[in-house]
Amino acid sequence: MRITLYRNYLIIALYFLLPWLPGQSVYAQADSVHTKLTYTVRHEFADYDEEILYYGKHDQYFTVRIYRKNGALFRTDSYTLLPKTLANGFQLDSISRIIHHGPTKIMYPSGQIYINCDYKEDALHGPFMAFYEDGTIKRKEFYKNGRLTKSQCYTPEGVEQKCEPFYQPAKFLGRPQDLQAYLNQKLASVLDGEKVRRINASLTINEIGQVVRVSVSVYTAPYAEQQVPVVGSYVQQILRNMPEWMPEKFNWKPAVNDGVTIASTCVMTIFRTYGGIQYNLSFRM
Repeated sequence: MRITLYRNYLIIALYFLLPWLPGQSVYAQADSVHTKLTYTVRHEFADYDEEILYYGKHDQYFTVRIYRKNGALFRTDSYTLLPKTLANGFQLDSISRIIHHGPTKIMYPSGQIYINCDYKEDALHGPFMAFYEDGTIKRKEFYKNGRLTKSQCYTPEGVEQKCEPFYQPAKFLGRPQDLQAYLNQKLASVLDGEKVRRINASLTINEIGQVVRVSVSVYTAPYAEQQVPVVGSYVQQILRNMPEWMPEKFNWKPAVNDGVTIASTCVMTIFRTYGGIQYNLSFRM
């Protein structure tokens, strides 16, 4: 059994500090304001407004500003566009070409700065500052190419305190071998490695550690595709009905973002090896 975590939880956390902010593609629209050197694209959505400012000869640099519906600035992010083909010949798709590069700021509803940091080639680089809403320093860190090198945290009164990670992923609280034995017992006759080859399950874990949603993808041989609905429904059932591995406790510790528990997702990949049923867990917001 192996548990895999995403490479930089802090980067992920900064993307999702506003839960209702969906990803949106950028398109030129009639309300674009063009100038000789740059142009701006504006979008209006139900819950927020977006402004994208392009720079550079080939529009390879751009800044995204997100506004609350009352007009207050919520956040500013800087990006750059990588070439379609890297020096090693590897080709990037349109999403992979966009990377964080430059300053990021996130604001409280009052307009006070909450987060102030910089990215270099998609990794945190330099000072990372978090503030209380009254402007006092909450967290002061320093990153070098995505690696945390120094961290100081403070109470609202300015007293230095122990720094917990800004983002802590959800965690399975049971013993890995118990979960593996449970999956082997329930799936050994279903996941044969030939007809049914692999199962991916996404478990939505709420703020108190409950699994509130399970979605399943079943990967089969072409001639066994008719088994997908039945197997998917069965896997949903056994994951929802997992025993409590620790008495009177949920099986999962919820994710924590800046000291506040939040909902997150555990992706469970289940497959067969010569040793039986195995699984991997990865966590995301």
